[in-house]
Amino acid sequence: MNSPTCYCNGELIPYSASSVPLNDLGLQRGYGIFDFLRITENVPLFWEDHLDRFYHSAAEMLLPMLQTRDQLKSIIKELIRINQLPFSGIKIVLTGGASPDGYTIGSPNLFIIQQSIAPPPAAIFLPGYKLFTYPYQRQLPEVKTTDYLMAIRLQPWLKEQGGDDILYQQNEMVSECPRSNFFIVTQNNTLVTPGRNILKGITRKQLFTIASSAGIEVEERDICIQDIENAKEAFITSSTKRIIPVTQVDTKRFEPFSAGSVTDSLFNAFCEWEKAAIQNHF
Repeated sequence: MNSPTCYCNGELIPYSASSVPLNDLGLQRGYGIFDFLRITENVPLFWEDHLDRFYHSAAEMLLPMLQTRDQLKSIIKELIRINQLPFSGIKIVLTGGASPDGYTIGSPNLFIIQQSIAPPPAAIFLPGYKLFTYPYQRQLPEVKTTDYLMAIRLQPWLKEQGGDDILYQQNEMVSECPRSNFFIVTQNNTLVTPGRNILKGITRKQLFTIASSAGIEVEERDICIQDIENAKEAFITSSTKRIIPVTQVDTKRFEPFSAGSVTDSLFNAFCEWEKAAIQNHF
């Protein structure tokens, strides 16, 4: 299989030919940001929201963006045209650049990579995920940085627990999974998700509109461990996963997933929302 084409600092080159300087702050200090958007039927889903977040992350990390929003869109369109990967992902990476002293931000390096990914299932993923909480709070949580140190370090521990993902908590308040947002459904069918100390996901944002349109009340507020104990449903969301039901958080076990549940209704509504986004893009 040929190496897909990627964008590397102004050039479209094979992915296998791309490189980063050894004194780049992304490599030396882990100083960089990225965003990831899913491509479905050659459509970059919700890319306006992803670009909003990318430029916000760049500003928060003091990384100058030389390319305009329209220029980034043109690059993404060209990669989609060249690579012909109708179901894939686009990763936009901006690093701290080559640093003369290993500490000062240089001229940032910009990479845009397209890679094949399996499309999410058309039906909700069952049996769902088991989550285990771990005491940790990410630095600069509203910035999508390349720092996944704790998540990667905890993979052997997570495997020992028999879990599918980690749910970060601090002082009994949960925040997020390493790559997903966390939701609970209360006994009165209110949708609740943490509103601070998290990365605000794009699927999460779409779900707010979908839920409100369906008459489901949405609350952004702190969620404590006791809230999870009292909840009747829980699920996670991400750009690549859509919505995955949660069957367990630590020792709390939820009732088996059922058709007609709030989670099921939101999943089906999100799939329709996604189809509309594809049609409207064209």
